[in-house]
Amino acid sequence: MSKKYIPIYLIALFVIGINSLNFTNNKAGVALQVVKKQFQTGIHNFENTVNQFQEAAKSLDNSEASLKKLQETHIANRLAFKELEFLAEYYNGAAVTKHLNGAPLPKPEPAVAEKLIIEPTGLQVLDELVFSDDPLVEKKEIVRLAKKLSGEYQSIKKYLLGLNMTHRHIFEAVRQELVRVFTLGVTGFDTPGSANAIPEAVKAMESISEAMSAYYPLISDQDKILVDECAELFKNAITFLKNGEFETFDRLTFVKEYIDPLYGIIYKMHRKTGIETVDEVNSLPMALNYHATSIFSNDFLNDDYYVNLDLSHPAQKKRIELGKLLFFDPILSSDNQRSCASCHQPEKAFTDGERKSVSKDGRTVLRNAPTVLNSVFADKYFYDLRQTDLEKQTKHVVFDSREFDTNFTELVKKLKESKEYTTLFANAYSDYPQYSLTASTITNVLASYVASLYSFNSPVDKYIRGESNELSESAKNGFNIFMGKAACGTCHFAPTFNGSVPPLYTESESEVLGVPTTNDTVNVMLDPDLGRRANNLRRDDVDFYEYSFKTVTVRNVALTAPYMHNGVYNTLEEVVDFYNRGGGAGMGIEGLDHQTLPFDNLSLTKKEQADVVAFMEALTDNPFHDHAPETLPKFDGQPEWNKRKVGGIY
Repeated sequence: MSKKYIPIYLIALFVIGINSLNFTNNKAGVALQVVKKQFQTGIHNFENTVNQFQEAAKSLDNSEASLKKLQETHIANRLAFKELEFLAEYYNGAAVTKHLNGAPLPKPEPAVAEKLIIEPTGLQVLDELVFSDDPLVEKKEIVRLAKKLSGEYQSIKKYLLGLNMTHRHIFEAVRQELVRVFTLGVTGFDTPGSANAIPEAVKAMESISEAMSAYYPLISDQDKILVDECAELFKNAITFLKNGEFETFDRLTFVKEYIDPLYGIIYKMHRKTGIETVDEVNSLPMALNYHATSIFSNDFLNDDYYVNLDLSHPAQKKRIELGKLLFFDPILSSDNQRSCASCHQPEKAFTDGERKSVSKDGRTVLRNAPTVLNSVFADKYFYDLRQTDLEKQTKHVVFDSREFDTNFTELVKKLKESKEYTTLFANAYSDYPQYSLTASTITNVLASYVASLYSFNSPVDKYIRGESNELSESAKNGFNIFMGKAACGTCHFAPTFNGSVPPLYTESESEVLGVPTTNDTVNVMLDPDLGRRANNLRRDDVDFYEYSFKTVTVRNVALTAPYMHNGVYNTLEEVVDFYNRGGGAGMGIEGLDHQTLPFDNLSLTKKEQADVVAFMEALTDNPFHDHAPETLPKFDGQPEWNKRKVGGIY
């Protein structure tokens, strides 16, 4: 640029800057105040309905009028909560979950090693009691919980009224609420007793639509078409909900035509404003990738959050490739015959096709081999959730006498006898040459490889993203049943379809299903495996975790038979039949007081069951089916070792 143009250029920048400041200060400031006022109104409205419900609970008697009033005030209370949910959950999700609207299940306090039980409380618990067979029998507990709700809300209210709300927070909260409405709202997760999911979704959508409309003037000058599209989508989504009934609601159309497009459009609107995004002010890894424009995209979640690895490191690709070699190399076992791929075979979606994996001594290990595809998206690993770190998971296999039966000192010593492996480790960790081949780097490369094995490109994903129309009517119906009537989606949360809880996906759940020892539906006996209660973690040694197992993904489930932790079912049809019968308790097994699966019959017809299977089959997506390397590194001084088989033997 010529020097004579510099003053003109600077003046232009100054003028643009002044205009931008006016643009931001005036319109953005007004928008922020509008949303703040909306939130404050919601806070006070909820307080009023809490008080009204508390009075209705105290007045409950055996008259039909008092019961009707109790239920009506409860529903009004929940609807009022939905008006402020998106910001209340965003700013203080832990407190809201713990005191206002948590799942109606006890759980151990996660922040302590000792056993400290958090008893269920709040709106979901009340939803079950108020709409139970005889609420009058539950009056004492309803009154207690109503009083507790009122008291807890007062402390949370003070915090919410003093918030330092920002533009960025509002956009993030709205997008999280879109995920919440679809995964926890219209699925019925949030309304276990009343089944009032659709009206609540209407209220939640109206609330975030109102918040976004405050920003329309701010964005219209730049992109009126985008604003009009957003407003139209909200309007049509709310109308679509209002015309729906829980049992027959078309959840697939709802997410494809409304929720997912809104998720992308609101991101675009956020960027149009010039307001910073979360990663610009926070350097810590986060589970959600804010820049993903689809809930069903491959980049919706950040793999590096779950594994605590530096996936942006220049050598990360080398580490993944090295981890892949080790995954398929039986050199990791004491007899050079067993590899990770022995039990996790890529052509079987990284399972082995056995009821329980064959152990080193020719017998079996305790449980079935789960897929490692998409397994990175969890905060705990193994069926009993005993490990919180993907890297440390490796040590359980290395030390186990039924699996690799060795130790890291021996592994490091063996691998150093290979010039190829030594060089590969040196290249992968060139910034730490003295630590290039250690126990830590062995587990690090294996975790890096497993973390790379994810894909959200099944026919279902492509259909929802609008990239394909190739989804059968049976699979479409199955999606709606899975996410609605069958209640599968209240444990297998979209889009991971595992137990990672939305909308933040930072916590993994387990469930008590009452899995039997055989597929005999007449002489039913409970499998004796205690699951999570026996994982040697003191805080999990509680009665409600007996027979509780991790909710694994149903992605690629068509490739991973047999099913359940003990491999008891050979087909998906058998699995769906088990759920349809009400799990173990529904089939007559006694002593399952803490079964989390509804034990009443789901009343699915044969066609509906077949449709659910068709949907799960449409979640098949294994781009790693031929992932085994052709050769393994050589050991010059150990010619016998060079005869080992890629992938090991069984």
